[in-house]
Amino acid sequence: MAKKHVKLYDPSNPEHVKEAEAAMKDQDKDILYLMGQPRGRRWVYNLIWGTCHKDGISHIPGDKESTSFNEGARSVGSSLEQTLRLETPKMYMKMLEENHFNG
Repeated sequence: MAKKHVKLYDPSNPEHVKEAEAAMKDQDKDILYLMGQPRGRRWVYNLIWGTCHKDGISHIPGDKESTSFNEGARSVGSSLEQTLRLETPKMYMKMLEENHFNG
């Protein structure tokens, strides 16, 4: 995967502000792109409940480092799920229907 270069914006430069706003609007469409296709919904579902074990138990008795690591992953899954529920509620339900209820 290619490294993404960070672009600095000068908030006093109207052209930089315009570019930054356009970039933000484009990024806001990323979740719609993923959730707009069955493969994207499957990938997001597996990320949230598989990789991030969102509804799993993070605690590993006697291993606070692994517990903390697991809790961090679970936090990412919870955050992503919350974004989906708020931004794409119909697509979120479709994802659950395809992967949870029928899987």
